[in-house]
Amino acid sequence: MFSQKTYSVELYFDETSSERIRRLWAQVRSLASGTPSRFHSRPHVSLAVLEAGNVSELSTLVSTVAMREASFELQFSAVGVFPTNAGVVFLAPVVTEPLLKLHRRFHQQLENVGATSIEYYKPDRWVPHCTIAQHLKPHEIVNAIDIVRSSDLFDKVTVCEVGLVEASPVRLVCSLPLNRQMCDLREP
Repeated sequence: MFSQKTYSVELYFDETSSERIRRLWAQVRSLASGTPSRFHSRPHVSLAVLEAGNVSELSTLVSTVAMREASFELQFSAVGVFPTNAGVVFLAPVVTEPLLKLHRRFHQQLENVGATSIEYYKPDRWVPHCTIAQHLKPHEIVNAIDIVRSSDLFDKVTVCEVGLVEASPVRLVCSLPLNRQMCDLREP
């Protein structure tokens, strides 16, 4: 069945790295004077964001990624800010050929089922990132960058799982360890 919900396909990290990122989220959130977004998802790098989709087909694609891809390491090497008014601060991984190939393979699978990601996530436009904060004011962005820069996250993390998330509200549809075969669809 088709839905007008937004979906994202996300790569998740090992639990130790995820917990370090959650602590960083809390540190940055504590400096904000307004109400920056709280994250309702896990720390991740998104492969694709779709404005609409067939949840069954997308779950099958996530299962395919999980079966075909092995866990791998990412090295965070920079802190970044998108040039928009969204107030986003993120960790940027080193962009490797294996990461780009995984991304392209996934987008080819999307194309094969007639699904399309939003422009920012398409091959040759994608900026892989792990969001640390969003909706920050300009002076808060500077402070957030200082916090992230002095963190212990400029290290390797292991990507060990892939998931499908529905928004809004945020709901995990399924997640699988890489190299597993079945996608556990959860009912709303």
